Amino acid sequence: MNQIEVYLDETPVRFTEDGRVYVIDAIAVVTEAMIECTAMKRAAPLWENLVRQSPELLGYCHEIVDQDRNTVPVADSSGWDKIHEKLFELLLEQLSSQDGVCADEMAEAS
Repeated sequence: MNQIEVYLDETPVRFTEDGRVYVIDAIAVVTEAMIECTAMKRAAPLWENLVRQSPELLGYCHEIVDQDRNTVPVADSSGWDKIHEKLFELLLEQLSSQDGVCADEMAEAS
């Protein structure tokens, strides 16, 4: 399947030919725009946390094989809206529980 890349603030976000967004790419862009913390920029672990806390999100995704032969989740616009909503809830929860400090930074300080 061919992919289309769009760059947002120098970060690539891939889309399928039929307009579905690569979930991990979209999470990376959203978290980068929200938080300067390097730990929060790791999109794959954030996605894993989201799915663990809200497994229903997988119902909004399809898995495809990308050009590197990796299986990746993609979502249409309505699915991304649901994921995006839960992503913000998770980020706000993490920020409030850590008083704005990244978990990796807290671990390094101890």
